[in-house]
Amino acid sequence: MSAAALEQGRERHRRGDLAGAIALYQLVLRDAPGDAVAWHLKGVAEHQAGTLDAALASAAQAIAHGGREPSYLLLEGGVLHDRGALGEAEARFDEAARAAPRWAMPLVELARVRMDAGRADEALTALQAAVAAEPGYGRAWATAGNCLAMLDRHDQAERALGEALRLDPRDALSRFNLARLHSLRADGEGALREAEAAARIDPGLAAAHRLAGDLRRRRHELDAALTAYGHAIRAAPRELGTRFAQADLLAEAGHAGEAQREYGHVATHFPGSLRAALGAELTLPPVYESVAHLDECRERFAAGMERLHAASGRFAGQEPRWANFLLAYQGRDDMALQTRYGELLTRVLPPAELRETPRRERVRVGFVSHFFHDHPVGRYFRPWIRGLDPERFEVFTYASNELRDATTAAIATSSAIFRPTAGHVEERIAAAIAADQPDVLVYPELGMHGATMALAARRLAPRQLAAWGHPVTSGLATIDGFLSVAAMEPEGAQASYREPLLLLPGIGTAYAFPEGAHGKAPQLPEGRRYLVPQSLFKIHPDNDTLLAEVLARDPAGMLVMFASPWPEVTRAFLTRIGRAFTSRGVDASRRVAMIQGYLPHADYRALNAACDVMLDTLHWSGGNTSLDALGAGLPVVTLPGPLMRGRQSAAMLRAAGAPELIAGTPGQYVELALTTRRGDWERRLREGAANLADPAPIERLGEILYSPGGIAR
Repeated sequence: MSAAALEQGRERHRRGDLAGAIALYQLVLRDAPGDAVAWHLKGVAEHQAGTLDAALASAAQAIAHGGREPSYLLLEGGVLHDRGALGEAEARFDEAARAAPRWAMPLVELARVRMDAGRADEALTALQAAVAAEPGYGRAWATAGNCLAMLDRHDQAERALGEALRLDPRDALSRFNLARLHSLRADGEGALREAEAAARIDPGLAAAHRLAGDLRRRRHELDAALTAYGHAIRAAPRELGTRFAQADLLAEAGHAGEAQREYGHVATHFPGSLRAALGAELTLPPVYESVAHLDECRERFAAGMERLHAASGRFAGQEPRWANFLLAYQGRDDMALQTRYGELLTRVLPPAELRETPRRERVRVGFVSHFFHDHPVGRYFRPWIRGLDPERFEVFTYASNELRDATTAAIATSSAIFRPTAGHVEERIAAAIAADQPDVLVYPELGMHGATMALAARRLAPRQLAAWGHPVTSGLATIDGFLSVAAMEPEGAQASYREPLLLLPGIGTAYAFPEGAHGKAPQLPEGRRYLVPQSLFKIHPDNDTLLAEVLARDPAGMLVMFASPWPEVTRAFLTRIGRAFTSRGVDASRRVAMIQGYLPHADYRALNAACDVMLDTLHWSGGNTSLDALGAGLPVVTLPGPLMRGRQSAAMLRAAGAPELIAGTPGQYVELALTTRRGDWERRLREGAANLADPAPIERLGEILYSPGGIAR
């Protein structure tokens, strides 16, 4: 009876009927409670079914009755690994590997737990032993590919994954991992090809569908991305990450109402999900229909924040992977709302436990960013990393974006330690940062990405600072100072920040203007070209009448703007601005040149050279765009606002010796736009731009970081 039931259980197990298999194994154990094989098989089925406590108990029984057999240790180690007990799991896998040195599986599992512990070098040693033990074991090659990718040894990783696929061309997981590798190498076409191939081979591989959706999203293919996400959700309905990606995509593409409904749907079915609740309550549209619509959205946001506070008990211990990115573009003082958000995180997150950092000869400074590539953040803050005195500072950088380019390489070269953290969960990134024991952490652009916001909400260093890469208070109690620029802050600026302001001179950085020839500008219409280079979500409704007035008074004038990659966002913006233009007798369809698609930086610089005036935007002024204009000799007309984020261009113009381009009223702004001639300013601006490379801001930054009574000491 026992032998027959055991065989029937194995058969059901092979067919995927885990509940039936477990019932038959239990029947065997009722008659033969000391049958170690039955305990082991039952534990394997329970592990596969996700009942970890039962699986761990069965593994212990198998060992108690059958001894410390490698297969029993392997089961126990696997369950411990899934429960997060990495040290105990590693011990079981190591024991199994020593007992069966010619068996690759324990070595592969040993490597996996070491990878999860952030010890990829040690993991690779185990994988090399696994491949030597069983050269034909595809899983060893596949895991080696992942490990080599973690170590940034991409060519070797591709060869290892290729070997896994040679052994089994229908290994969907290896094909998926090859897609991830292509993605890390910025090979979007190869990544999409392999991800979709993996999904065809195994339609139940939700991660492959999810990656295909992410890649379609990067290509701004809304319908295709939503289709891929839909497949992923059907394959793994309780995996919330894809549902959030789908809602995020809808919001980004200009469908804020649909996004909120999707978040709300998830929140209804998973009421304990903080991420779903945040999306349902705090999602904002990228473009507002009017100032009245903006006010309505802001009121809804504030009410949603209070509802989140009232429900905060449901979310204890969860990571707040959310950034109120679009809030700052409403042009209002966000101190109260951001502080309420910071207070919410304090209620949700457990109290910080921070180890005391050792005394060192040099201050260990960590920079944490999602934008350490050719991005305004990378261009602004690369000089900080490069410029800190290596005899006084030891610089660690943590880059959470998989994008890599020459800017990334330069930042890595300028760092004592560069840690790429793309693809890691916040828990692992936080553990890696804490293990490095920095004296101070600097977050250059808090509020632009949820992952860095989640890290900053912890206490990972004795002192944590934000900077003006996203010029709005973080609202976090864990941020001890906000690095800003004295010339860009208005009088009484401290009232807009929860953090103490730490002010730098000049423009806050030693800006390095790009070298080399300009690229090729896109085809532009004839006439006087007014460049408005900001993304559409940055252009407040208050700009509409000013732009309409400029064109109404200059019949030869053309606005040169950038379309959103999402058609719905562009349509909403043109509909709104069209009303203001129509009221002044201007046909927006004939007077606005919308540049489509991404321009490489060299081509963007060429565009600056082909325009007559840059019109700065109210409430959110140019940053890198204004610097590029000045470097090209393109005059920038600006009207400073009441908050730092609307005053950056004015400070740059003063530093470049061109304060005459700063208007004091809307009327003066229009007059300057109409009367400023590029030929009168080009040489003066190019020469003045040299002042923006002043090293004084970085010297002051070093004083702040090193101060014995201040930030790091």
